[in-house]
Amino acid sequence: MSASNGKLRILQVHNQYSPGWGGEDTVVQLEAQLLRDRGHVVGEFKVSTAALKNGTAFRQMLAAPSFLWSRQAYQNLRREISEFQPDVVHVHNTFPKLSPSVFWASRRAGVPVVQTLHNFRHLCANALLLRDGRRCEECVAGPSWSALRHRCYSKSFARTAVVAAVNSLHKTLGTYSRAVDAYILLNKFNREIFLRGKFPAHKLVVKPNFVPVSELGQATRKPQVVFAGELTRNKGVPVLLVAWGIAALDGFQLLLIGDGPERAAMEGQYARLPGISWRGRLSRAEVLEHIAASRALVFPSLAYENCPMVVLEALSVATPVVASNHPGLQAMIAHQREGMLFQAGDPQALAAAMREVVLANQDTWSQLSSAARHTQAERYSDDVSYGQLISIYRRVIQHKSAPVSDIEVQSAT
Repeated sequence: MSASNGKLRILQVHNQYSPGWGGEDTVVQLEAQLLRDRGHVVGEFKVSTAALKNGTAFRQMLAAPSFLWSRQAYQNLRREISEFQPDVVHVHNTFPKLSPSVFWASRRAGVPVVQTLHNFRHLCANALLLRDGRRCEECVAGPSWSALRHRCYSKSFARTAVVAAVNSLHKTLGTYSRAVDAYILLNKFNREIFLRGKFPAHKLVVKPNFVPVSELGQATRKPQVVFAGELTRNKGVPVLLVAWGIAALDGFQLLLIGDGPERAAMEGQYARLPGISWRGRLSRAEVLEHIAASRALVFPSLAYENCPMVVLEALSVATPVVASNHPGLQAMIAHQREGMLFQAGDPQALAAAMREVVLANQDTWSQLSSAARHTQAERYSDDVSYGQLISIYRRVIQHKSAPVSDIEVQSAT
């Protein structure tokens, strides 16, 4: 431990997908602030994928070998650990630029490693356990190469091959079983999935995300329903748009906050639907204000969801949630308590659920709203999350392994 008062030095490791508002980035920022507010020292080792994403296909191809093992990330993290002297390294995302080499860099330095599993990337090429709009678990307990037949990542054989190679290589090296001391799973269902993927049970700890308690949501609600997230088919946006037409909520508006490559096509296809407002990408603060002013947040994802921040933010501002009935979402929203659950992918069921919440009498709606705020304060607040997080850190520090030999690390390279 770095100080006699028990305060820790935590080094966050994170590969940002692209600049802007996003769930994983929000978690990283909130956890850093949570720890700093309580006297801990938080360092950051971050890279961004933005330049690579916007680069040429040739540039992306040249970068592919480093996705399996980034020598640069390994060396840079070793240097950062030497300078910062952390008590624990907390990894959030390594894909694609950091690569799992960062786990071995930490292990070589003798520093315990915690990783939050925000998605299913270690088990699934597209990280979603979703294929052609349907849930798929084919690669969970089987070989990663099964994804090649379906071109699961970006509908590309070459890109899928790279991701499958990463998982295959690091399963063979024992990276996921030997070089990480604890994994944070965001719900019990996720833990069951990774157990089936042969991750060591004693290293899988359930700790959901959190958001601070908010003072928003007290004002009179506007006649509107809000969706906030990436505008894609996987997120269930076409299902929502069809359901909106079925629901026929006269006098109400549907706010669609977010962007994505499929937005233009969807705007054209559903242009005749009344009451739809395409707001584009907004700041997190603006999104929260819109959610707090709405009668309901709709979360119609087709994919398994882990612990989506936008749902927690809705709970924090006492906004009932209409959500797909995936196991992870059932852990957050109880039907007719904090909102309504509906059969994922069924626009008729979604339309009925929206009408039930939006058109509820004031007493019924107020009960849903109060339950939402209570659940967030009781299970997903900063105080609750801090206790869980610091307990995980202290456990891995207590069981910290001695530094491994050069021979072991070289065998991993």
